[in-house]
Amino acid sequence: MARLIRAEIYKLRKRSMTYILLSILIGLFALIMSITQATALSSTTTTTVVNGVTSTQAVPVVAANVQFLQGAITSSIAMLGGIIGVVLAVVLVANGMGSEYGWNTIRPYLLCSESRSKVFTSKLIADAIFVVTGMIIGVITVILLSVLFTAIRGFSWSLGAGTLSFTGNQLLDFVRAFYVMLPYTLLAFLFTVLGKSTAAGIGFGIGASVLESIITGLLSIAHGWLAKIPDYLLSPNISKITSLSGASRG
Repeated sequence: MARLIRAEIYKLRKRSMTYILLSILIGLFALIMSITQATALSSTTTTTVVNGVTSTQAVPVVAANVQFLQGAITSSIAMLGGIIGVVLAVVLVANGMGSEYGWNTIRPYLLCSESRSKVFTSKLIADAIFVVTGMIIGVITVILLSVLFTAIRGFSWSLGAGTLSFTGNQLLDFVRAFYVMLPYTLLAFLFTVLGKSTAAGIGFGIGASVLESIITGLLSIAHGWLAKIPDYLLSPNISKITSLSGASRG
């Protein structure tokens, strides 16, 4: 099994799609961070006295240091567990498996392997490793950009006693983000195998996320047993898990 996993990691590492998806993730986070930094303004009031008349005026200042960094990390992890992370993970998984069918390499590969289940398991493990690695790189990118923007603004850093607690909560949120991505990535892998194409995996993986949200919204206004159907679908349960992130910080 270890040999198969190393082989799958090697194949994913050599594919250009892996680096394209990583570049998209980093680019999106860089764009979002730039926009957030440009609009992350708070206001303070200044009091002036002119001819005995006191007046107050709101002066915009850039949001401060650690609060900006913590907010950026929290938002980036939430986006990884949202549509951005799901789409990129689905494309990675579907492309990794679908390209085997497109190049007609899957059949000889299976003949040379011990079993079909081990081949598929090794592919899933390798995909999981690359998804987690991409998530870590995304968070690191956000941290570095936050430090850069804060340094450009001339702020100093002052990490308080709550830093350790914040870090623990974010690690837990990171695990939750990866967990909520699993159903859609597994669906993408399943339908890639059934359809023997990358398009089938991407279509069903992303389509399941979009269509389920629409169906859940329609059934939420229904009555009777129809209104209970969303309780057994993915998106309401994923939303419940995601809501725990805010509860853990509260």
